[in-house]
Amino acid sequence: MKPIVEKIHSLIILSGLLMLLFYSPSLAQEVNYDNSSLVIVKAPDLTSKQYGDFSSAIAPDNRYSMEYTCLESGIIVLRYYHNFSEKGDVRMAIQSALRQKGKLTRLEVIYVDITRQTSAQC
Repeated sequence: MKPIVEKIHSLIILSGLLMLLFYSPSLAQEVNYDNSSLVIVKAPDLTSKQYGDFSSAIAPDNRYSMEYTCLESGIIVLRYYHNFSEKGDVRMAIQSALRQKGKLTRLEVIYVDITRQTSAQC
């Protein structure tokens, strides 16, 4: 009886791993975005820990690309891939991401440029 239980247990684990492999959103579908934006953010008193936490949090997310950061002046420049057509929507999305993923509360989005392009990233 014990070998049967072990085989069933192994099958359950294997089927779970296969489900994760085939139904993972990043693997199951490739998302294309219609627009990209260059976004400049001013984050006063930006620390290297905050920057490190934020860059680590967005690294797996293909919507964001860190273009430039200056800790001394608190400037973060991002490339953000999205389907928004309004600068205000981009502004809100970036502010939300910085607050949530970077734990930054004091910040100001000082520039947003929307460019129509697909996200044919490598």
